[in-house]
Amino acid sequence: MRKIKLTKIFDILLLFLFAALFIYCLFHPEYYTKGSAEKGTLALRPLLLAAEILVFLAGTLLLLFRSRITELLKKYARVLSIAVTALTPCIAFVFTYFITHSIPKNYSPKNYRNLAHSPEIIFWNIFTAAMILLLFLIITNSMKAACNLLIFISIIFCIANFYVCRFRDIPILASDFYSLRTAAAVARDYSYKPNFSCLLALQTGLVYLFFFRCLGNTRLFSRKRRLIFAGAGCLVLGIFAKGFLFSDFLQSRGVSLSMFKPLVAYNSNGTYLAIIRSFQYLKIDKPEGYSSDEAAQIAGSYTSDKAAVSDNYPNIIVIIDEAFSDLKAVGDLETNTDYMPFIHSLQENTIHGYAYASVLGGGTANSEFEVLTGNSIALFPQNCIAFQVYLKNKMSSLVSVCADLGYQGLIAMHPYYASNYGRLTAYPLLGFQIYLSQSDFPKDAPRIRNYISNQAVNGMIIQQYEEAKASSNQPFFLYTMTMQNHSSYKKNPVNLQDTVKLSGHSDAEAEQYLNLIKHSDEAFEELTGYFSQVDDPTVILYLGDHQPNMNTDFLNSITDGTYQNWDEEEMMKRYAIPFILWSNYDLPAKEYEKTSMNFLQSILFENCNLPMTGYQKYLLDFAEEVPVFTANGYWGANGSFYTKDDASSPYYKTVQDYCSLIYNNMKDIKNRPEGFYELLK
Repeated sequence: MRKIKLTKIFDILLLFLFAALFIYCLFHPEYYTKGSAEKGTLALRPLLLAAEILVFLAGTLLLLFRSRITELLKKYARVLSIAVTALTPCIAFVFTYFITHSIPKNYSPKNYRNLAHSPEIIFWNIFTAAMILLLFLIITNSMKAACNLLIFISIIFCIANFYVCRFRDIPILASDFYSLRTAAAVARDYSYKPNFSCLLALQTGLVYLFFFRCLGNTRLFSRKRRLIFAGAGCLVLGIFAKGFLFSDFLQSRGVSLSMFKPLVAYNSNGTYLAIIRSFQYLKIDKPEGYSSDEAAQIAGSYTSDKAAVSDNYPNIIVIIDEAFSDLKAVGDLETNTDYMPFIHSLQENTIHGYAYASVLGGGTANSEFEVLTGNSIALFPQNCIAFQVYLKNKMSSLVSVCADLGYQGLIAMHPYYASNYGRLTAYPLLGFQIYLSQSDFPKDAPRIRNYISNQAVNGMIIQQYEEAKASSNQPFFLYTMTMQNHSSYKKNPVNLQDTVKLSGHSDAEAEQYLNLIKHSDEAFEELTGYFSQVDDPTVILYLGDHQPNMNTDFLNSITDGTYQNWDEEEMMKRYAIPFILWSNYDLPAKEYEKTSMNFLQSILFENCNLPMTGYQKYLLDFAEEVPVFTANGYWGANGSFYTKDDASSPYYKTVQDYCSLIYNNMKDIKNRPEGFYELLK
């Protein structure tokens, strides 16, 4: 009796969910109409509306008359179950294709190979889905459970991918699974309106579930036969894993994954193969010709300075401002007023230029990693967060070197959740002694939108500085990663001044972003105003972590329609971030036309005349030959742009040497050259 009641309750809940999705679609006519009601051009898309109605009717009939249908199909239930199970990988593939191809393309359509014209790629996607189904069959011993798991995991994954692409312009890759907690922490700040493809796929998936429930018991085998099936199935899965995950088979079949255009891989190669290829990128391969002896030989040419403690060193404040950038680096941006007048006016006692990031629209912690360690993430998989995946042991950094020089403070500050990107573990390994997060700020700290403002961060910086200097004359070090400018820019906040307007290219999201940058500029002026009155020599290294994700139409509008056709070198404009090294003393002004995040700590130490590690000195020499080095490519001193693995580059050996040092520092820890990455004691 209880089982029957639970079944009825489950049916009612399913019917309610199914009806709610249908009603939602009906109340959003934009899903099955086109044109504009305001302009009188609204037209019905009858096929879409018919599909929605047919799916609803089919599901409702299966739910309301499940008992009768079950009785009618009883004689053929086993055969039908086997037949549907055999078709399920094809059905799952259709769902992934349907949703993935509804994601707005962020590059010119000519970049997307048509998956429908590649039977071989379609076959391997279906084959991969079949292997996943086999795994579920081994685990559950139920055709109904296994098939529904495959269908709904595929649908939910693709819907999640739709939203991720909307938020950051880059699809889900294997390395993102390390960032789930961080993603969940910021997920509430985005809009989750679905598209028609997501809704229809979810409803059709429910119809599939309803039909399978009408087939009754779908158990596969008795215990003895199940063991035989499980053993044979595991053998098949092992062969599959070796052939697909741990070999270059997919690469040999033309299944690639572009670091610049990962969404292209989803469209051209299918969801299943794209995600498998991204798993293959999780492994860090040794650079060509790597050996610990070779790394030691490279390091042997550079002698670290002694860790001489002094009260005369300048205070160092490093600020990485969330999504801070100057969109004029991308295209012809016209506004009614300057959105960073103070920063644009800085000349005296200031070193400035553009530092190129390895990430775009997200991956903040990877910019932090490059700035703090001098290591590029070029060896790491696309979207992999070094803090979470590879930083497992103590590592010499900008912070630890300052500690050796007698700096006090050694504070990391992030006005958001402390655990994001694994910072609770990563920061101490880099040498930070104090970590202040959102919970350490006053509850009434000023906010812009939902985030603690840069002005509030200034207040905390000044408070920490004054408390430290009240007890000691030692130079002070503090690092902060802000949150004020974090995406999304879709909502209309009431606590953000709307003074910056686009003159030539109207875009609400871009205007909101530019107004946030105006607030960043004002906050930076306020902070430098305070430290300009301080007697202690002080430098502030100020930069952004990455450019924001902006919609393609806007980027096309400020680039005369060329953005969607940019090649890899042109696309580097999307990774250019202004940096400023400001001082309250007579620091010779200098401009760096191009550099990259991994060189900034060496630039800081050189210009502040601080003792340097052998690695920092090496990076300065490396920058002479390769002024910009990122995960997306590099510029040589000859002005030409190359990808990291371009063996025809005249800098190939130089780049491989740097990659060897990164590998040595990150992976071959026991063979790190002594006294190279740190100061001499």
